[in-house]
Amino acid sequence: MTPSPAPPSGSSSRPALDPGQRRTVAVTVTRRALSYWDESESRWVTPAGRVPVYVGRSVTEAEYAGTITVR
Repeated sequence: MTPSPAPPSGSSSRPALDPGQRRTVAVTVTRRALSYWDESESRWVTPAGRVPVYVGRSVTEAEYAGTITVR
């Protein structure tokens, strides 16, 4: 499997928070948003199993990291 590049921030959400305030948010991520182009297969592939996710101001400034399970 080829590691996927960081996808564009197409489904971003910005809840209004005061400094230091926390809130739980739910975000819907489409299968397409998780897909990457596999050059060896010449097609889009959606990974299965545990997939890393990053949360922050941008892909290069991730403040939190975790995983989701793709079925």
